[in-house]
Amino acid sequence: MIGASKMCLAATAMMISVSAQAFTVKGVVIDNTTKEPLIGATVQVVGTSTGAITDIDGCFEIKDIKGKSCTLLVQYVSYKSQEIVVEKGNKEELVIALTSDEQQLGEVTVVARKNLENERALMVERQKSSVAIENIGSKEMSIKGISNVEEGVKKITGVSVASAGQIIVRGLGDRYSTTTLNGLPIASPNPDNKLIPLDLFPTSTVKNITVSKVYEANSFADYSGAHIDIGTKEQTGEDFFSVSFNVGGKFNTLGKDMYRMDQNGTLFKTPSLDQKLRDMELLEFEEYAKKNSLFGTTFDVSKKTALPEFGGNIGFGKNFDVNGNQLSLLASVGISNEQQAMFDSSVRTLEATGTTLNDFSYDSYSNELKIAGLGSLGYRFRTQDQLSYTFFYARNAVDTYMYREGYDYEDHNLIGSNSVTHIYSLQNHQLNGKHFFGEQWSLNWGGSYSKTASDEPDRRQIMFIREGNSINLFKLNRQETMRYFGVLDEKEWVGNLFGEYKFGAQNKLQAGFTYKDKTRDYASTRFYYNLNKLNPTINGEEDIYNPSGFLNQEAIENGEVSISRSQQPKDSYTAGNKIYAGYVLADIYPLEALLVNVGVRYESSNQWVDYADDGGKRHRRELKTNDLFPAMNLRYQFNKQQNLRFSFSRTVTRPSFIEMAPFLYQESYGSAQIRGNADLKNGYNYNIDLRYEWFFDNGDMFSATAYYKHLENPIEQIQTLAGGATVHSFQNASNGMATGLEVEFRKELVRDLRFGANASFMYTDVKLPEGGAYTNTQRALQGASPYLVNADITYSPRFGEVKQLSAALVYNLQGPRIQSVGISGLGDVKQQPVHTLNWVTSFKLNEKIAFKLQVNDLLNQPVIFKQEVPSTGEKVEVERFKRGTNFEIGVTYNL
Repeated sequence: MIGASKMCLAATAMMISVSAQAFTVKGVVIDNTTKEPLIGATVQVVGTSTGAITDIDGCFEIKDIKGKSCTLLVQYVSYKSQEIVVEKGNKEELVIALTSDEQQLGEVTVVARKNLENERALMVERQKSSVAIENIGSKEMSIKGISNVEEGVKKITGVSVASAGQIIVRGLGDRYSTTTLNGLPIASPNPDNKLIPLDLFPTSTVKNITVSKVYEANSFADYSGAHIDIGTKEQTGEDFFSVSFNVGGKFNTLGKDMYRMDQNGTLFKTPSLDQKLRDMELLEFEEYAKKNSLFGTTFDVSKKTALPEFGGNIGFGKNFDVNGNQLSLLASVGISNEQQAMFDSSVRTLEATGTTLNDFSYDSYSNELKIAGLGSLGYRFRTQDQLSYTFFYARNAVDTYMYREGYDYEDHNLIGSNSVTHIYSLQNHQLNGKHFFGEQWSLNWGGSYSKTASDEPDRRQIMFIREGNSINLFKLNRQETMRYFGVLDEKEWVGNLFGEYKFGAQNKLQAGFTYKDKTRDYASTRFYYNLNKLNPTINGEEDIYNPSGFLNQEAIENGEVSISRSQQPKDSYTAGNKIYAGYVLADIYPLEALLVNVGVRYESSNQWVDYADDGGKRHRRELKTNDLFPAMNLRYQFNKQQNLRFSFSRTVTRPSFIEMAPFLYQESYGSAQIRGNADLKNGYNYNIDLRYEWFFDNGDMFSATAYYKHLENPIEQIQTLAGGATVHSFQNASNGMATGLEVEFRKELVRDLRFGANASFMYTDVKLPEGGAYTNTQRALQGASPYLVNADITYSPRFGEVKQLSAALVYNLQGPRIQSVGISGLGDVKQQPVHTLNWVTSFKLNEKIAFKLQVNDLLNQPVIFKQEVPSTGEKVEVERFKRGTNFEIGVTYNL
C-alpha cells in the first residue's frame, strides 16, 4: 500500500511538472491602419503543428504550449507576416497589428481582400451572413476529392443529383432552383433542365460554392429550392505558377476493350451537318443523296484497348503595381479525359399485370473530354474601389456507344448498335465594379454575357433481328436505322446596379435594378434509311460491327438503300424571356443581438415561345406577369457563437420554354415525347425556415433546420397515352408541400482528426390534376428522397512547418426516389438507395511539390430501379447498371 501511494504521488508530481511547463497564449489580430479585427488569420507556434485561426472577433487562443517561451508566426492574406516571441508567464492578452503587404504610395492604400477558399474563412462568412447559407471552398473540395461543382453541391445538406444531372433540393426538382456565376445568372444549354450542368465547372477554376435555401430580395425570385452561386478564383494572395498532372482509370474499364462508332475527327472538334442538306428542297435532297456521300461517317464500330485517363491543369497568378494601384491577373486552364465501360446492364418495361413487355441487356462504352479555362483581371484604386473582368470557358464532350440485345413487346429478338455524341459548351464574360463614396455610400454594378450550346451531332442507330439461326436487318417501319442532328443555342444578357447606404453602427439600406434577356434557338433534323430492298447475309458480330460492307454509298446509288429527311416546322422553335426587376432591402438592428433583413422585389416578366403545331402552322405563346416578392430573414445572436434564424418569403416557379408551347417535341430519336401546355401559369411558393447554429472557435459547428414550403399551383409532369405511346405533358396541380429537418455538425475528435456529417429527412406531397394516365393521383415529388446522408472523416497532421498529410474517407447515402411516374395501373419506378464511399490522400512534400491518391466508389454497388405492380403486390427490377470503382494519382508542382 505504501509503495502504491508513493507511485501515485510520483505520478501526480510528474503530471504537475508537465502541466507547469505548458502555458496558454491568448490574443487578437487586427489591421494596423483600421484597427478592425482580421477574421481567419493563422497563428502558429513555429516548429510545431500547434496553432489557431482567429474567430469572428479576430481572437485566438492556443493551449498546452511546451517550454519557457515560443515564437508565434501570424499570417493573413495580403498582409505582411509577423513573428512574435512570447515568454511563459505573460498573462496579458496579445494585440497583434498586421500591416498591409502593399506599402502606402502617396495617398493611395490598397486594402487586402479575403481569400474565401479555406474552410475556416467560409465558416466565418456563414456565421456573419444576413441570411442562412452553406458553403464549401476549393481547399475543402481538394481534401475530399471533389472534382467539379456537381460533386460539391452533393455534400450540402438536402441536395442530391438525379439522372441527367438534375439537382434536387429539399425534394424540389430542377425547376425550383437557380444557378449564378459570381452572383450573376447564367444560361443553360440543356433543353429539359433549367440549371446549367454543374459538372461543366471543374474545381480547379472554382473559389467556393455558396448555397442559399432561403430567399433574399436582391436575387431573382425564381427559386424555392436553392440559389447555387459558383464563385470563380481570383488573384488575392502572393504570385504563383502551378502545374498539376494526374493519371487514373476505372478498374472495370482499364485494359478492357472499348468500342466506338466511326467518328469524323476527335472530341476536340464539334461535327456539324452541311447546311445545304437542311436548306435543300426535299426532292432535291433525295436526288442529291443518291449521288453524294452526305455525312462523312459510317455505322462501323472499331475496337481499342482502354488506356489510363489523363488530366492536367496550369494556373498562374500575379499582382502588378500600376501608379500605386493594384492590377491582379489570374489564369487557369485544365483538360482531362474519362473512359467508362458498363457491362451486363439491363432495362425492361412492364404492363399492368407485371408481364414484361420489353427486356434488353446492354453494354455501353463512353469517352469523355473536358476542357475548362478561366481568366480574371482585377484593378483596385482609390483605396477600396475595384473593377474586375472574368472570362470562363467550358466544354464537355462525351461519345457513347451502346450494344444492346433483347426482346420487344412483339417478341422480336432485336440487336441494336447505337452511338450518341453530346457536346455542352459555355462562354461567359463578366464585368463588375465596386465604388465607395466616404464610409457610408457605395455603388455596385455588373454585367454579363453568356453563350451556351448543346450539340448532338450525328446520333446513329442501326437495328438487327435474330430470326432462327440467322441475323437480318430490322425493317419494321423504316425508322430503325437513322441519324439525328440537334443544335440548341442559348444567349443571356444580364445587367445589375445597386447602391448601399450604411447608417448607425451596423444598419444598411440597399436598392437596386436588374435586367435579364435570355433567348434560345433549337433545331433538329432526322435522316431515315429505307432498307427494304437490302437483304445482306450477316455473319454474327463481325458484320454487326462493320455494316459498311453492305450499307454503303454503292447500295444507295444502285437503289437498294434510300435516305429520307425529316425536317418539319415543329422540329424547331425559338424562345425568350425578358425580366425587369427592382428591389429595396434593409439590414436593421433594432436590438444589438437582433438583425432584421427585410426586402421586397418587383419583377416584370415576359416569356414567349415561337413554335409550329403538328400541322406546321406557326404560333406564339406568351406569359406576361408582374409580381411582388417579399422576403424577411431574422437572425438573433445568443452570443458570438450561437445564432437563431427565421426566414419567410414568397417566390415564383415559371414554366420552361418547351413546357408552355403545345407542340410535340422530341429532342432525339428514342427519347421521351413531350407536348407543352398553352394553359400553364406560374406556380408560387411560400417558404418558411427556422435554423439554429452553434459555431466554435476551433472550427466545430452544429446546426439544425426545420422548413416548410407550400406550393401553390405547382407545375407537375403528367403522362397521357396517344396511339399506344406515352406522351409527357405538364399541368398546374392544385397544391403541394415539402417539409423536413436538416442537421449538420463538424467536430475535431483529437488534434488533426476531424469528423463531419449532415443528414436530411424530407416529406413531400403533391395532388395531381385530373386527366392523366398516372396510377397514383397523390404522391411524393418526383426525384425527392425521404433521406440523405453525408459524412466524412479527415486526418491532416503537419510534419514540421511545410510537410502535411491529408487523408479523407467520404461517405454519401441517397435514399430511394421516384425516377419516373407509374401509369396505366403500374406503380412508380423508384431508384433504390445508393451508398458511395471515396478515399482521398494527399501529401505536401515541400513548398513546391504535392502528391495525391484518390479511389472513388469503393463499395462498387449497382444502381437498381424497381417498379411496383399493384395487381400482384410485387416490386420488380426494371433497370440495373454499375459504374465501377475508379482511381486517380496526381502530382502538383508550384513555382
